[in-house]
Amino acid sequence: MQKRQTAAFVLLALLLVLAGSFSAQRLWRESGLRALQAINEPRIQVVANVVRAEISRQDHLPSVLSFDPDVQRALAAPLDTALRDKLNDKLARVSREADTRALYVISPSGEIFAGDDPAGLDTRAGRDLSGRPYLRSAMETGRGTFLGIDQASNRASYYIARSVGSAPVLGVAVVRIEFDGIEAGWVRAGERVLITDASGTVFLSSDPSFKYRQLDAAAHHRPEGTERSAYPNRYKKPIDFERVESRGDGQVVRVRTPQGEHSYLYQAMPLEDYGWTIHRLSDLATIESDERDGAIIGAAISVIVVSALLYLRQRHAALVAARKASAELSSIVAERTRELREANVALRSEVEERRRTEARLRDTQNSLVQAGKLAALGQMSAAIAHEINQPLAAIRTFVASTKVYSSRGDTSRVAGNLDLINGLAERMANITSHLKTFARKSEPGRAETLDVERAVRGAMLLIESQIGLSRTTIETSVPHGLFIRGHTVQLEQVIVNLLQNATHAVAGVAKPVINLCVSATNNVVSIKIADNGGGIPREHLDQIFDPFFTTKAIGKGLGLGLSISYGIVRDFDGEIRARNREEGGTEMIIELPRYHPENALLHA
Repeated sequence: MQKRQTAAFVLLALLLVLAGSFSAQRLWRESGLRALQAINEPRIQVVANVVRAEISRQDHLPSVLSFDPDVQRALAAPLDTALRDKLNDKLARVSREADTRALYVISPSGEIFAGDDPAGLDTRAGRDLSGRPYLRSAMETGRGTFLGIDQASNRASYYIARSVGSAPVLGVAVVRIEFDGIEAGWVRAGERVLITDASGTVFLSSDPSFKYRQLDAAAHHRPEGTERSAYPNRYKKPIDFERVESRGDGQVVRVRTPQGEHSYLYQAMPLEDYGWTIHRLSDLATIESDERDGAIIGAAISVIVVSALLYLRQRHAALVAARKASAELSSIVAERTRELREANVALRSEVEERRRTEARLRDTQNSLVQAGKLAALGQMSAAIAHEINQPLAAIRTFVASTKVYSSRGDTSRVAGNLDLINGLAERMANITSHLKTFARKSEPGRAETLDVERAVRGAMLLIESQIGLSRTTIETSVPHGLFIRGHTVQLEQVIVNLLQNATHAVAGVAKPVINLCVSATNNVVSIKIADNGGGIPREHLDQIFDPFFTTKAIGKGLGLGLSISYGIVRDFDGEIRARNREEGGTEMIIELPRYHPENALLHA
């Protein structure tokens, strides 16, 4: 009987130890995975930001070249070697300044017309690129992109193309972007990062052995029409990638390689602008170590419990030893728990501080926009005062004459004067009312449907006095029924800033003229403001939207107007750019996404 009780007690003790070890192992593993996942999320966002920044740093170059007069002139006269040599030199300078891998212009026949390295293997003049997808797309639609792999260097390249001219197309400007610098940064930082295309094929990786392999053959199938020639001929079999556990936005995966099997915490983030996906793998070696620690601690706690039960069967001295061990172990557990709690508190504090910083940044941006409006009002103050003083003087005159007519009993002339006084007062009220609306601080984040014609009229009401004093002729062409999403006052502010700049630009011209033209396609509303001034020096065209950059004399401007206008237009998901007209002067072009309300009459 005693033997049976002893055997049962031993079996129960073993079960307690195993249960405690397993429970603690799972607890430590869960805690470690949560901490690792919290770290993983911002890091994959950093990777996404770096990739976007690398592309954004260069994607504007084809668009800029498509409007460049030197490019258009050289393509229009292909036999003029002097123009072509000048264009080659210009492309080389731009490529050096922008740090691009390749920048070139293709003729309509598909041959390289000019490039940053005419003698180079990739951009040599006359090289036939007529079969490239981005060339066909740019010739047909005006723009094209393509992700390809250079067979010689085994590097991924992203091509961005824009057509030059229209009806007919004179050529295509192309920039080639490579990401080997980003990959090298991942390797130096010890990151495990993969980027796949729409078919799930890895084209960027911190581990070269994963390149040009599908990440998950079961989840990603190569779409019909995808060109396998975009990848090296030694296209490899898919990566052995097994999803073991789902954890919200993340997963625990197992990857099998010739070197062995490895487990990672996996998280993906789509780059929807390009149809790519970022995958980040965090090694679970530390988690596995934590699991071992948890198992040991759980087993130890279970042993303590068993030792406490043994107290009933053993001497009092054994109980004292068990309590001492339990106290020491509890201290270790408490210390680890405290460290984890402090880490969680620090992480929450960091997240909250980031939120506050973002809120302060939004407030600062809004304040800068408001300062720009007030600065514009300050510049217009003299003209507005003149505009109000004229009707005031007229009102005083009409009041004096009304008294005379009243004393004579001439009621018809009294009524006529009162009508004139009422009209002048109404005009003054319209001006001051719109000034108050324009000066009011707008609330960002609340987009509204706005009528472009109404915004132009509001801006003209504010600026017409200043234009009148400068004796400038302004020509406008604004169609009815064009709508966008944004803020009316902010669009008025952009138009006022550009009209003021145009007024300053034509100050020394004998017959100053400003043209404001609004046009639209089905998707885009274009606002163009052109003047016949002296234009912008070519070396300053790339700097005019920088904060505090100005070509005006000291005390005449802070260089914030165009920078604020640039920020407002970008908030509207639009674009703003400047160019020098061939006939002289400057043209500012704003392109905004067109909005089609279900019932335009409701917004008239």
